[in-house]
Amino acid sequence: MESQANTAASSTESLRYKQSVIRSESPESIGTGQWGEQSPGARVNVEKAINEFEDLKRELSRPASTRSAQLPDEEEGEVTGNSMFVDLEEYLTRANREASESGIIPKRIGVRFRDLTVQGSGSGFLFARTFADELLGLFGKDIFDYIRFSLFGKKPPIKNIIQGFSGVVKPGEMLLVLGNPGSGSSTFLRALTNQRRDFTAIKGQVDYSGLGFESAKKEYRGEILYNSEEDIHLPTLTVRQTVRFALKTKTPSKRIPGTSRGDFVEQMLELFVKMFGMKHTVNTIVGNQFTRGVSGGERKRVSIMEALASRATINAFDNSTRGLDSSTAVDYIRSLRILTSLTKSTTVVTLYQAGEQIYKEFDKVCVIDSGRQIFYGKASEARAYFEELGFKFIPGTTTADFLTSITNPFERRPRADFDGTKSRFWDEVQKELLEYDAEIGGDAENFTQAVKENKSKLTRSSSPYTVSFIMQVWYLLQRELQVIWQDQVGLRSRYINTTVCALLTGSLAYNIPKTTAGPYIMGGALFFNLVIIGWMQVFEAIQMTLGRTITAKQVNFAFYRPSAQIIAKTIADFPILAIQSSIYTIVVYFMCAMAMNAGKFFLQLLFVFTTAVCTTAFYRAVGVFSRDINATIRMGFLGLNITAVFSGYMQPFNVMKSWVYKWIYYGSPFAYAQEALMVNQYDGMQIPCAPAHLIPGVPGASIENQICFFTGAEAGASSVNGTKWLLEQFGYERAHVWRNFGIILAFTVGYIIIAMIGIEYLTWGSGGGSMKVFVKRSNAKKATERSLPTTEKQAGEDTTNDSASGNALQPIQTTKSVIQGQSSIFTWDNLNYTVPIPGSPPKQLLHDIHGYVMPGRLTALMGPSGAGKTTLLDTLSQKSRVGVVSGDMLVDGKRLRADFQRNTGFVEQMDIHDGTATVREALRFSALLRQPATVSKQEKFKFVEDIIKLLELEKLADALIGEPGFGLSVEERKRVTIGVELAAKPETLLFLDEPTSGLDSTGALSIVRFLRKLADESNLAILCTIHQPSAILFRNFDNILLLSQGKQVYFGPIGTNGSAVIDYFQRNGAPKAHLDDNPAEYILETTRASSRNADWGAIWAASPESKAVKEEIRAIAEERSQLPDRRTEIALEYGMSFIEQVKAVTERVWKNYWRDPNYGYSAIFSNLSTALIAGVLFFQPGNTVLEMQSRGFAVFLVVARERNSKIYSAPALITAMHLCQIPYAILGTLFFFFPWYYMVGIATESSRAGYQFLFILLFEIWVAPFGMWIAAMCPDLTIMSIVNPFLYVVTNAFNGILAPYDALETFYRSWIYWANPLTHLVRGTMSNILHDVQVECSSKELVQFTPPQGMTCTQYAGDWLKNTSGYMMETAEGMCDYCVYKNGDEYMKTVNLDFNLRWRDLGIFCIFIFTNMALVYILHWAFREFHWKKFFRRVLGRN
Repeated sequence: MESQANTAASSTESLRYKQSVIRSESPESIGTGQWGEQSPGARVNVEKAINEFEDLKRELSRPASTRSAQLPDEEEGEVTGNSMFVDLEEYLTRANREASESGIIPKRIGVRFRDLTVQGSGSGFLFARTFADELLGLFGKDIFDYIRFSLFGKKPPIKNIIQGFSGVVKPGEMLLVLGNPGSGSSTFLRALTNQRRDFTAIKGQVDYSGLGFESAKKEYRGEILYNSEEDIHLPTLTVRQTVRFALKTKTPSKRIPGTSRGDFVEQMLELFVKMFGMKHTVNTIVGNQFTRGVSGGERKRVSIMEALASRATINAFDNSTRGLDSSTAVDYIRSLRILTSLTKSTTVVTLYQAGEQIYKEFDKVCVIDSGRQIFYGKASEARAYFEELGFKFIPGTTTADFLTSITNPFERRPRADFDGTKSRFWDEVQKELLEYDAEIGGDAENFTQAVKENKSKLTRSSSPYTVSFIMQVWYLLQRELQVIWQDQVGLRSRYINTTVCALLTGSLAYNIPKTTAGPYIMGGALFFNLVIIGWMQVFEAIQMTLGRTITAKQVNFAFYRPSAQIIAKTIADFPILAIQSSIYTIVVYFMCAMAMNAGKFFLQLLFVFTTAVCTTAFYRAVGVFSRDINATIRMGFLGLNITAVFSGYMQPFNVMKSWVYKWIYYGSPFAYAQEALMVNQYDGMQIPCAPAHLIPGVPGASIENQICFFTGAEAGASSVNGTKWLLEQFGYERAHVWRNFGIILAFTVGYIIIAMIGIEYLTWGSGGGSMKVFVKRSNAKKATERSLPTTEKQAGEDTTNDSASGNALQPIQTTKSVIQGQSSIFTWDNLNYTVPIPGSPPKQLLHDIHGYVMPGRLTALMGPSGAGKTTLLDTLSQKSRVGVVSGDMLVDGKRLRADFQRNTGFVEQMDIHDGTATVREALRFSALLRQPATVSKQEKFKFVEDIIKLLELEKLADALIGEPGFGLSVEERKRVTIGVELAAKPETLLFLDEPTSGLDSTGALSIVRFLRKLADESNLAILCTIHQPSAILFRNFDNILLLSQGKQVYFGPIGTNGSAVIDYFQRNGAPKAHLDDNPAEYILETTRASSRNADWGAIWAASPESKAVKEEIRAIAEERSQLPDRRTEIALEYGMSFIEQVKAVTERVWKNYWRDPNYGYSAIFSNLSTALIAGVLFFQPGNTVLEMQSRGFAVFLVVARERNSKIYSAPALITAMHLCQIPYAILGTLFFFFPWYYMVGIATESSRAGYQFLFILLFEIWVAPFGMWIAAMCPDLTIMSIVNPFLYVVTNAFNGILAPYDALETFYRSWIYWANPLTHLVRGTMSNILHDVQVECSSKELVQFTPPQGMTCTQYAGDWLKNTSGYMMETAEGMCDYCVYKNGDEYMKTVNLDFNLRWRDLGIFCIFIFTNMALVYILHWAFREFHWKKFFRRVLGRN
């Protein structure tokens, strides 16, 4: 290791590498392998990489004119030939003294720390916050508790997380940090890299070659990076786009002469792609756990490339090899070694599982035990140090595993003569610190000057960012447009949403009459034109919340200011919203037959577009200030409801009863837009009076003796002046139009500024590690008294446990396993698996795989990344749901029974659990439903207690499993995952997918040893995939199935120390293995895809070993198929009856709702807020005509309430969810009904109030299954976004409120109106409210007409009045005052309502409730259970 480092240093004394192997045009440098590889897939070679680097240096030293023309610099705005140039050596190296002699200052700093102590506060555990806590918090309990705690509460104790650390990491050095999870390794890295937010205090000294941490945090944040183990990226961007964006934002101002920004970015991109072997995936999207993209190992490489693109001087990588196979992990660490040596950067790495080849690449190692530094020094001397102290080194153990085992009392092996001699390395560390103090000299000053020179001319010298704010916005805008464009499904869904909703709105108000019968419908169409686009944009608020992790990571990398993202997203909205607004406006405008005037059309389009931009800006501000996605949805829709309801359409401004309501009107952008659109259509227009509006409608009457029943009408006139109507009805004026446009722009700018301020200064969440969450205080107290330090302690967890503490499983003391298998043998032969690829031929993932697992045998399934391990495991366990599987899979020579999956355990890699369940509840649930019904409940629960003891989970049995950060640690969750499968009492097989992923070497060994003991004592057959096995861990397996690129390359025994498998490969031409080689690493290295390696798949297929295995499989099938079936019970797919399933699942769902209060809280919040909005707007409305219509809108608010407050997942829990949501529906009804009903002032008779309460309760019950069947048929949120707007508009627009029954088109009036559940809700509730309500017209609503000379009002209009609604009075002057309605029943006739049919409407609505519930089952089966492709293949006669 030292020789490699010295070679790197000496070969680059005059030329130091600066993060880039630039594209070489020489034939020698062109290839498809990684940088430093002999060929694709070959090992990274440090010396070869340095030689390649020298060739590239010579290539790049040619005159710039031969490589690229002078291009304008987009940052400085000038030709690069006139820019400040730098020497090539400074461009390629971080610390070249010769560069400083030529006037170029290198960047080179190390990190030193003295007596570093990190402190946190807290008790180490939390109590689960339930629905009751959230409900009380809604009414102020949280505020009261905060005040009480602030004044009288006891402050949590301050505890040390790590303490007393000292050391130095010099430029060009790599430090390996070792320690069990919870020891403090992540905390140490965070402290070194200025990630201080999660901790109470950091004491001691940390500086960077003399540069203080305060300055480093503010001005040089991008030079000191902490890279977590999570791979966080925008999933729809390609690898090229992801890395290119990072490079653009970190391109230095001083570059090689003649190299433009574009050249620099492309050259660096070529380096990273070649170095990490990503050329074949450069145009593949990155993806994530929900979006298919590059593989997990390749995604890890993208994270590394992004971190390296930051050009940071100090890099800290936290457990960055998690999920990589051992050969890929070695390549990665060797690549870091190359970069560190050549660039003189400073690298700190934590690894949980480090092989010997990895360990040798490090200069220094720091070993941590329970927050204490127990060794710091040269990596080559660490083993000898602990051996000198008296600890035994076990042959075959890697050095890293040996060092980690020292911290575990169950793994370390001390000698009897252990004397605790004082470490000589402590004195050496102190000496090195003093020497480094003298060495650094002016490193800090040189570093600060170099950073300034790299910054854009438009960037402040104190800014941590490299490029200017304007260029940050430009690069973010480019990326945002790429994200939008590449999400074609999402983009199409936007336009489908818009088109469908526009067509529905246009058909609802089709061909609006030009008479006085039209303005009311016109107002609704214009209102929808504004609100629907805004409603669709609520997803922007959700995206802001969900995108925080990516933003936080890249801001920490100093790629851009977070406020630049707000501006970029806003600009990126313009083309999308312009198209959406144009589609919607064009369709609605012409279908509704609005004014055929180009100026009016474009003015309407302008206001619709501007309002959409304003609404989107509002949602972004909501997303920035919301703590989580649930708060985002609640506050987003609450804001939409308030601004839309108080826009003046549902209730005009001059009718609002108090200034309190009117200021809300002034704060609604929709109010200003609605006024502009209404004025745009009707100002200056003479509106002909509709025949039905001429009062009185006496046949043959003269217009002189009639008046139009319409606000603003004048006696004797056959039309109404639109300007007068707008002014008297709404207070709208033409002079307000452009004022309103300016106000909307001001709102937009205001929202953008608010969002920019919030995103700059607000930080949500924390990242310090796990915190235990308990249900009962007694359980918490009991557990924490003797808890194991199994997790990194966040601010507050105790790290001062005694020496007997450890995170690993203790030696299992049982002499007989509680699990007993049935001695069955599972075989598979000629197994092939093919999946369909849209637009391409099907792809075969598995090719002729064969093998078996026997009782009591532990079989390893291994292979490089992408070999098909998980695919094979899913196929064998019958979990593959897509594609075609062929071949034979037999248990004891017989076809798989229906209960195969229930009787086999499958431990998934992802550790997926219900986070609201405790450990005991999760295991009991598995045992209760998966063990046979013949086993009593008491026996099942007793068995669960045995499993809990077996897995050493007693102290955590009543802790919630939780989520990462608040719940169990990685290792504890893995044990629970195994426990859940063991609780099912598998009788045949146990499959495990990466059970050691994310664990340290000791934890991984403990898990595998447990599996070994389980196989020996239970007689179970176990098949387990594994990535990075150490030699000791590898010895625990009996057989191995090895894959490469979906092909089988070996199946058979491993042999003593891997002798059998190694002998096979050596006999077939593989290089000879060394005595100290890890057998697992040897076989992975041998079989990795490479042009130099043999085709091991073909070799195996033709080998006698393969033929022997196939013959053995046939013999097993023939022999065991003759044996009688030991199982006499019927093979049932489920272990328990449906009723028992419902009971268990209902209990679980109820606890989930109670402990995860978002569902219930959102329901209460939605109901209460909507009730208050309705009650405030229509408070005690009175009995005028306009207020009668207001009552209708008050009912409409019940209907239009946000229903999908939570996305329903896990359709298998349908019945339980139906039952569990009923209590919340009742509670929600109570919170809605009383504020709404009595504030609005509806009839107080008990029969009427009871009916209203019952109907609203039924509506609350109807809402949940309505959302569930939508979720059941939609595979993802994108498809839901297509379906939701259609159903929203249909159910809310075609119920007779927004458009009266008579105004609907015949197509809608004949069946959609009646088939709409909300129609019956509206009919029942409105008729119940309006029945027998006496109407008294206000003076403004009374219309006055003059009877003919010599006639009284009764003589003139008496006969007409008998056949119409309303009442008439004669004034003293002989004039006739007419009120259009006498009571609510007359009003109901005009909107097709009938009080006598209200119970019929309630009964029909009940039918819709059961229909909803049935649809959930039907659609879940149709879309998620039934295999339609297989069905059609059978129908068409295809195999």
